[in-house]
Amino acid sequence: MNSNMDSQRKINVLVVEDSVSSYKAIVSVLENFGFIISSERVEWKEEFQKKILEKHWDIVISDYYLPDFDGKYVIHRTKEINPELPIILITEFIPEEAASEYLNLGASEFLPKSSIIKLPFVVNRELEALRLKQSQKKAWEMLVHGEEILTRSQKISHLGHFEVIFPENNTLWSLELYRILGYDFSEVPSMEKVWSLLDEVDKKNIETVWKEVTSENTSKEFVFHLNTRHSRKKVNLWLEAERFDENRFRIFGTIHDISDVSDLESSIQLNEQLFKGIFNNSSQAIFLLDLQGHIIRMNRNSVLSFERNEADVQGLELISSIFSESDEDSIKKLTYGMKLSLKNQTFEVFVSYRLRDGREKYFDCDFYPLNDPYGKIIYIVLEAKDITEKIVLERAYAQAQKLEALGTFAGGIAHDFNNLLTPMMAYISFLNAEWSKNESNDMIQKSLPAIEGISKSLDRAKNLIQQILTYSKIDHSSSKQLDLRDQLLQVLNEVKFVSANKVALFTDLGNEPAYIDADPIQIFQILSNLYENSLFALEDITNPKITISLSKVTYEKSDLVQVGFMKNTEYWKLSFADNGNGIPKEILDKIFDPFFSTKGGKGTGLGLSIIYGIMAKMGGTIMVESTIEKGTRFDLYFPAWKAMV
Repeated sequence: MNSNMDSQRKINVLVVEDSVSSYKAIVSVLENFGFIISSERVEWKEEFQKKILEKHWDIVISDYYLPDFDGKYVIHRTKEINPELPIILITEFIPEEAASEYLNLGASEFLPKSSIIKLPFVVNRELEALRLKQSQKKAWEMLVHGEEILTRSQKISHLGHFEVIFPENNTLWSLELYRILGYDFSEVPSMEKVWSLLDEVDKKNIETVWKEVTSENTSKEFVFHLNTRHSRKKVNLWLEAERFDENRFRIFGTIHDISDVSDLESSIQLNEQLFKGIFNNSSQAIFLLDLQGHIIRMNRNSVLSFERNEADVQGLELISSIFSESDEDSIKKLTYGMKLSLKNQTFEVFVSYRLRDGREKYFDCDFYPLNDPYGKIIYIVLEAKDITEKIVLERAYAQAQKLEALGTFAGGIAHDFNNLLTPMMAYISFLNAEWSKNESNDMIQKSLPAIEGISKSLDRAKNLIQQILTYSKIDHSSSKQLDLRDQLLQVLNEVKFVSANKVALFTDLGNEPAYIDADPIQIFQILSNLYENSLFALEDITNPKITISLSKVTYEKSDLVQVGFMKNTEYWKLSFADNGNGIPKEILDKIFDPFFSTKGGKGTGLGLSIIYGIMAKMGGTIMVESTIEKGTRFDLYFPAWKAMV
């Protein structure tokens, strides 16, 4: 059996193609599918005419545009030599109507080069069709030349045939048809005797079909019932008309007794409907795989969960197609699960899956085999439960717990720090009072702006301490409508004044006011922290650059769809980007954790976690993207004032 299958996989392919790379791609995709290829490439008309006659070819695969001829000539010449030889056109630049024309001329299929992955299935289909056609032809020849074989075959299959010649109305029945109709062999055959066994409705239908067949010179097929002398039978009737000349023709037909298989077919159909119902209505995503891991079927839930069309991945290997963007650990687990299922074992695995738009999902997967009644594995099944929402909520809950602990801790520190600020503000007030008496002193006059700056910073620090205390109590009483764009400009003016770093700053803030509902102290805290973080990341960079942009986005058209539980429809997106060294991927998920710092001893690790907490309370969020040696970008999404409910 294996040698027979191998022989069916060996094919001689004539490739008419002027591109060597396209030729190699065709051969490669067929060999990867399991075909054993013996092929030759031609690109000139003279070569093609010679090669098409040299040997027996199983299939011809041709480009349409060739140096000195085209695909239309390939079709005509091939059909002249061997009308049954399949021809597949593969090209990219051909209009749809032209493709239909060439299919009508005799091409078996037309494929764009971008869909070459489907070529093996087309080739397999055409070869199977050719083998079937050849088998049918051989069977017909055997029937014509062996009446005994015909009779025995019809008796075994309960298939009888008849023939009526017009205008003579000469009628012939096969022996099996006598048995199906319940007539003795001595009866003179006539179609009226057949019609007498029909119900009235079926009789009218047959009369209509009979007229259609004789007038259109075509074939028809349908199912009806016969009321014979012995029983009521369900039969399949097939009719075909053949016209000899204008006035003379014959009708050939078969009547197949399908009574015995009717109940079996009903049972099979019922089981098929049950399978489809359970398969497609399952709450799990289900993939039905062959033993090589190729996708045979996907249920409705798998299409929705993985956002892949069944037609696009059918026949492809599951792990390398569906899970190609998953992390290395998930791919290893899936591969191991597949191996265990082939050993008749089940395996459960947790894997990640990345959608085409960058979103990440998480699935709890089960591999298990399907066996035939003898215990042989015939299919592999992968069931996947989408647990993305659970994972996201668990992570959000963990982050909330960290921030709650941070709030408690920050509240204690804020009380002590407030005690330190009180004498400092008193000293500044004393200096202001004393130095104002000596207004004529130039040195004092030059120092007054610095004293004023220190005083403002202390006021802001006091407000910040109050904000930390408020934050630790989860209090929103100080929020108000403000212009985020205006706040950002104020912060940039202040931090640039005191910053010693020579950093190129690029801004794209637009001209539209960006109204949000927030506390100005919290906004200052967010913006100054992000700016200082960018400066730290650029300390060792030759040409440091910070890019800040502000724009309004909608939920559906932004990266917020990755978050999944945002409530507003419009947001102000504020982006802080630098060209620093970037953040390693393995620690990127930790940067919002309290006390986690990448600054060594220079940072407390509280800045980003406080920003995360403030944004969450406002109904927004903060996201980060970073690439090593290219830089980092923080995207903050503030609920737009007009979008607030």
